Amino acid sequence: MHTKHRLRSIATALAGAMLLSACATNPDGSLAFDPKITSVLVGAAAGCAVGSATSSKSGQGCLVGAAIGAAAGYLVGWYFESKKLADAKTINRDYENQVKAGKIGKDYRPPKNEVVPVKFETKMTHPSNNAANKNEFQVTSNTDLIGYGDRVPEVHQNYAIYDEKNQLLEERTEKMTAVDGAGRYQTQSKFSLPADAKGKQYTVKTSLVANNKPFKESSYKVSVLGDDAPMLIVALHEPRD
Repeated sequence: MHTKHRLRSIATALAGAMLLSACATNPDGSLAFDPKITSVLVGAAAGCAVGSATSSKSGQGCLVGAAIGAAAGYLVGWYFESKKLADAKTINRDYENQVKAGKIGKDYRPPKNEVVPVKFETKMTHPSNNAANKNEFQVTSNTDLIGYGDRVPEVHQNYAIYDEKNQLLEERTEKMTAVDGAGRYQTQSKFSLPADAKGKQYTVKTSLVANNKPFKESSYKVSVLGDDAPMLIVALHEPRD
């Protein structure tokens, strides 16, 4: 009984330490949690529950399960940001001029009463300046929203990573907080593949959703070939806008 209580106390202390490390202070003084660490905590909690249920020594099962769950929950670490590159006046005028010149179809004329996406382009790279983390990748996306509607659309970008067996490893949905109407926007997301990713292949998918309506999806095959070999990134599906 004492051993079980002690192990649970260790697991609790570990989770508490991780929770403190997950805290950060926003510019306005409020607290925010690092989603990467939060993911670890969720995995640890689930691992503890499973470990307790499957071990005759529930205290040890909780501690071991928490460690395994933490590893699984931290399989992919995410960083995300969005920013505005061009304002509504500029982007609407650009599309209107292209329609008038016959360079693009009439479907690209900015609508009068709403703001809608017309372009979503993505590029996946391996940051060359991060030699310390060879498993880190970056997805850069550019989105054009056009129109004259007063209602600001709610725009999200979804991400999902699958392993070699097409099993989902992790998925995220990020709100593009920079969106305040029509304009050109850019998002950047960084993530790391598992430490044992060498020689394995993963599928990365990202998609744009505006007002709960899917707009476009891009997919990539990613392989970590070796310590001294380059990363392999192949675009699988880049449908036309």
